[in-house]
Amino acid sequence: MPRYKSETHLLQLIESNSTVSGEFQIIESDALMDLDLMNIKFKNCTIRGGDFCSSTFDNCTFDNVLFKNLALVGVGFDNCNFIKCKFSNVQADFGMRNCNVGGLTITQESF
Repeated sequence: MPRYKSETHLLQLIESNSTVSGEFQIIESDALMDLDLMNIKFKNCTIRGGDFCSSTFDNCTFDNVLFKNLALVGVGFDNCNFIKCKFSNVQADFGMRNCNVGGLTITQESF
């Protein structure tokens, strides 16, 4: 079984569960654009690649989550909680409103 799950599996988890965990490698980058995600808990999760452009996260929790090598342009985080999270090599132009940040590291690493 592959170590990383696909964007299809990620979207299925988002639609059918309130908690998402695991390691995801996004190939179809536009599959994650323009999503409205509400009340989702991302826990012990790694998301590599992909494009969440123009998506909205409302009342979501990110607990020990790594976003790596992806785009968050035009993304809104509203009423979200960040606990021990990292954005690494993220194309970032996102907004946060009424969010609690208990640990968020943003880095640009050289390749």
